[in-house]
Amino acid sequence: MLKLRTISYLTQFLKKIIEFILLSLFILVPETSHKKNFGMRKVKPKVLIIKYSLLGSLTGIAMTLIIFLLSLDSPLYKNTESSFSDLFTIYPALWAAIAIPFVGAIIGFFIARYFSNIINKQANKIKKEARRTKMVLSFIDNLRHDKLEEIITKEEKNDPLTQALVNLREFMITSKHEQLQRRIEEEQRTWVTQGLAQFGEILRQNNDNLEEISYKIIRYLVTYLKINQGGVFLVNQSKLGDKILEMTACVAFDRKKFADKVVNWGEGLLGRCALEKETIFITDLPTDYINITSGLGEANPGTLLLVPLKTNDELYGVIELASFGILQKFEIEFVEKTAESIASTISTVKNNIQTNKLLRETQIQAEKMLQQEEELRQNLEEMRATQEESDRREIERKGILEAIDHAAISCEFDTNGTLLAVNDNFLKTFKYQPEEIEGQHLKIFFFKDNVSELDRILADLSNGLNFKGRSRRRTKAGEEIFLLTTYSPVIDHNGEIIKILSLENDVTEQVKMEEALKHSKEELGLLLEEARNDVKEQFKEIESVKIRNEKTLEGALDAIITTNKEGILEFFNVAAEKLWGLDRNEVLGQNVSMLFSKETSKTNNFVSAFISVDGEKIVGERREIPIRNKYGEDIAVLFLLSEAKVGEDHSFTAFIQNVEVELF
Repeated sequence: MLKLRTISYLTQFLKKIIEFILLSLFILVPETSHKKNFGMRKVKPKVLIIKYSLLGSLTGIAMTLIIFLLSLDSPLYKNTESSFSDLFTIYPALWAAIAIPFVGAIIGFFIARYFSNIINKQANKIKKEARRTKMVLSFIDNLRHDKLEEIITKEEKNDPLTQALVNLREFMITSKHEQLQRRIEEEQRTWVTQGLAQFGEILRQNNDNLEEISYKIIRYLVTYLKINQGGVFLVNQSKLGDKILEMTACVAFDRKKFADKVVNWGEGLLGRCALEKETIFITDLPTDYINITSGLGEANPGTLLLVPLKTNDELYGVIELASFGILQKFEIEFVEKTAESIASTISTVKNNIQTNKLLRETQIQAEKMLQQEEELRQNLEEMRATQEESDRREIERKGILEAIDHAAISCEFDTNGTLLAVNDNFLKTFKYQPEEIEGQHLKIFFFKDNVSELDRILADLSNGLNFKGRSRRRTKAGEEIFLLTTYSPVIDHNGEIIKILSLENDVTEQVKMEEALKHSKEELGLLLEEARNDVKEQFKEIESVKIRNEKTLEGALDAIITTNKEGILEFFNVAAEKLWGLDRNEVLGQNVSMLFSKETSKTNNFVSAFISVDGEKIVGERREIPIRNKYGEDIAVLFLLSEAKVGEDHSFTAFIQNVEVELF
């Protein structure tokens, strides 16, 4: 009976223990089985250890009770009349069962502490993840609101995700700066492009006056750059022939002081810029260097920019710009680019001025040459009449000489003057007998005062020279006669003089007439020779001027063509060959209409008048017209026509400038 009651008590106690264990498990399981739920309640480590220790102890007690119940129900215990205390005697191992609750409590303690460590680590990890998630969300939100300067601690920077986000932020900052820089550079390029385009329009509209174009250039630069002062200095020559820089236009300068400003070559910053042909940019100016004036007063600028006007390494001037603010690099580059276009335009303007001057001089010279040509023509007419008169007299003289030849006085003598042979006319004229003069010297036929002349004639004849002239002679009776004498040496094959042949005519009666005629002819010959030389020199001068002018026009930068009044091309320079793409041999002698399209020739009044033979040309006005090049392309050019009229001869010279301007 006692055994049954004991078992009953133990069974009920075991049931209570099991219920307590289950209740404890029910309380502990929700706290440990939802570790991944971020919203679970916080578990305290001490409570968890106590509960698990208690649970281990209760589990040990339950196991101990079960062992005791099983021992009580064993046949060995039932068949004896032993008491409960005898159970330890029957089963000594039950003493060890009593230690099971303590062992269970210890095991529960260590299990609880193990789980507590895991939970603490997991909680710390969750907190860390939460902080990182919060930091990431905050970082992303800052990036979304373009807040790129958020501070990150050193601990956060060690995290790979944070490092990736920091790298992303650095990339975004770099991209933002690059995008901003690209936008600024694009705006600067647009600003420069628009400025150069507008500047090109200004340069195309002004090509005749240096002062006017200089003022428009500097006014545009000062306005477009939004600066305060500027001036244009062009290269010129002083009265002594030295190079100088002369101001041709200015904006905001002290007019009284700088209106006629001239800077010597190499003097000051302007002279240095011109000498070195390099840009000078200064931000620290002396207080007394230059002043910017206005209606309210004057002040010193903060920066100064000097840019040389050069093209093909040839200097044409210097631009000086002053401002209170600092000029940016792209603004300086803009001024340097415009300086090239300005230099090219100034070169073109100077060439146009020089060409127009040469054309005017050529026209004046042509008119003078035409006048001289008319005078020469009149002189030639007079000389022709004089020549005809001279020819007529020459014919008469030849007739007289032929008549004289029929009755010529002939003789032969050696180089010493000893007579070898004479004819009858000779004997009759000098009234000698043949035996009286045989072997005699020619001196017997000369007066004493003419012997020296005979010796000179004989010396010339010995040298192979002929003699022809009037000579004074003496007859046997001592009479004076005048003969027209011709002495000619007779030379053999060896070049030796064999004898001298003399042909003479008695011209005593006609000597005075002959002398007068000879004198007249000599004077006329001199006049004709002088006239011929004058004509040759004048024509040489005309040809020299023409060649010089053509060479000057040939080297011009602008295309230049010349036509006659029938529209036939007579001049086509190198620049014109480049513009049309045609060789001058292809166009010279052709009609000028080949340089324009048929549509332009019909619809454009300027071109129609130019190619028309009878139409009145539009002279002295610059027009923009299209031309047709070798490849069939229409090119817009500026066309200026000049007329040169010399007598009834007309010529038209056209100066053509390509409208297209290279800006870059």
